[in-house]
Order: sequence, then C-alpha cells, then structure tokens
Amino acid sequence: MVRFGWFASLEEFSPAECLHQVEIAEEAGFDTAWVNDHFHPWFDHKQDGSSANSGNGWSWLPAALERTDDLVIGTGVSAIIHRYHPANVAHQLATLEELYPGRVFLGLGSGEALNESPLGLPMPEFGECARRTAESIRIIRALFENDFVDYDGNYWTLEEANLYTGPDEAPPIYIASNGSTLARMAGDLGDGYITVFEEPDRVQNELFPAVERGIEKSDRNSSLEEMDRSIHIHVSYDPDSEEAALQPCLPWRGTQLPIFFEADIADPRVVQAHGDKVDPQVLRDIFTITTDPQDLLDVTQKYVDAGFNHIVYQSHSPDQQAFCDVLEEQVFPEFD
Repeated sequence: MVRFGWFASLEEFSPAECLHQVEIAEEAGFDTAWVNDHFHPWFDHKQDGSSANSGNGWSWLPAALERTDDLVIGTGVSAIIHRYHPANVAHQLATLEELYPGRVFLGLGSGEALNESPLGLPMPEFGECARRTAESIRIIRALFENDFVDYDGNYWTLEEANLYTGPDEAPPIYIASNGSTLARMAGDLGDGYITVFEEPDRVQNELFPAVERGIEKSDRNSSLEEMDRSIHIHVSYDPDSEEAALQPCLPWRGTQLPIFFEADIADPRVVQAHGDKVDPQVLRDIFTITTDPQDLLDVTQKYVDAGFNHIVYQSHSPDQQAFCDVLEEQVFPEFD
C-alpha cells in the first residue's frame, strides 16, 4: 500500500496558508502532512520580492491537527542538536499524542546551521550531529517507556525525569538522510526512513542496504519491507504554463549548493544570493516542474518502483487546489 504525504512549507507560505493547504490535502485523499522546522528559512524572499516566511513548526502542529480529522502529522524534519533538549521534544510529543492519539510522528535529521547559528549556537561537524541525534532518540524512547528516568549521556542528562501525560510508547520516529550514516541509524533506532529526491539507483544500491544493516545491528524482529520508506520530492504544476510553475521554485536554488548543508552559514540572504547564480535548468532536472499530469504520475511511479511506500510532495504550484485535484483524480487512483 502506498501512502501519500503533503509537505507544509512554513518557509514558502504563511502558517495560515499552510493550514488551508492541509485541509484541502486531506479532502484530496492525502494520508500524512509533514512540516519543516527551521529557525531561518532557506531563502530571504520569494521570486515576486515578498518576504520569505519562518513559522514555527511546533506551534503550527496542534493547529493543523485540530483543523483536520484523520491526517497523521509531524515534523519533516526537526533536528535535536543544541536548541532543543530531547526531553522537551518528548514532552511536546506526549502532549500531542494524548490530544490526537495515533496522528503524530517525529521526523529527525542531522540539522543545518540555519537552526543553530542564529541563536549563537555553533553548528557541530556532522559526526557530532549524528551522535547527538542517536542519543536524543534513545532519551525520547526511554521517557515514553519508563518512569523517572536517569540518563547520563555524552550530550544530555536526565535526573528522575518523568512524563506524566502521554502513552507508553513514543509515536513513530522517522530518520532523514541522504547518506549511509543516518540511513543505518534509521534501521537501528527509527520506525521509518525518509530521503529527498535521490536517484533510484543510489537508493537501491547504497541507502536501502544501509537501512538494512541498521536493522541487523538492532536485533529487532523487523525488515526493510516492514518499515515506512518515504521519499520527499519537489513538484510544481500549472495546467497552462511551465514558466508559471517554475517561478515559485526559483528561490530554492540555494538548496542545490552542498556548501550550505556543510558550512556554518545561516544567513538566508547569503544563501539566496549564491542560489540566484544557479542555472534554473538545475531545478528542471531535479524537481518535477510541469503542465502535464502524466509527469506527476510518472515521478510517483518511479519512486514506488524504487521501493518507496510513502511519497511526500512539496508542491510549489501556483494553484495548490489544482495540484491536489490532479493528484486526487489522476494519480492516487493508480495506486489503490
């Protein structure tokens, strides 16, 4: 069974716009909604010159859960590096799960400087980020599963910490990765794996095998086939004009420069200034920017064939209702 997710971009759209989007997404038959959790956005302004947004994902989550009936909603993704203590994240999750049982998940990644450096918190090198992520997952699970938890870790400490409200098991935890280290962690410590528009050959030959190695390390009675395997893809659909579909995507060109995922650079103005030098053809090659519904069906089929069972669309479409209508009428029925 294939599940379909909506990505609510609090960078591109206001919190109110994102709430409206998840309402129409649920009506169209989406199963999940994912919301970004960045302090600074990936760009400073949209193509029309208006300001980028930077809504808080954790503040937005309960409003989205309240506005919808069945969507399962969570972070896509958060990072527990400096600005959060994992016990605070567990506390928020426990409260949301109490209010909306079975409708919450946690997506975690290794983070970017956008989230830490603006707060005066230096961005660690990747290895430390990975270790912090693993330790945070262990703490979150311990708090859900045990009472009055003591924990003396490398990065965080608990002293008889107890979650009085919430279930005895953490909601599903997805681990995001475009590399083998966190892919292994997803198999070892996670309930699901998510990656972003990777080519199927690399997924099948490098990333999924890494997830499987993590599963083997964990000694869990599980398999890759039993895990939720998610792919996050960027799409933009306009029925009349490919140029109109391209325009909202252009501010995202900075995300195509690896340096901004590696260096301690957190100023969206800097990211966008360099991104504006990137040839728009790069986006045409990586994103699905189209006037043809068949292209939306084809990219979905491509990743289902690659082994993903959860397709998450980040839509930059000028008319989000039109995009949802096309998926509801011409894409989703093909995967019933």
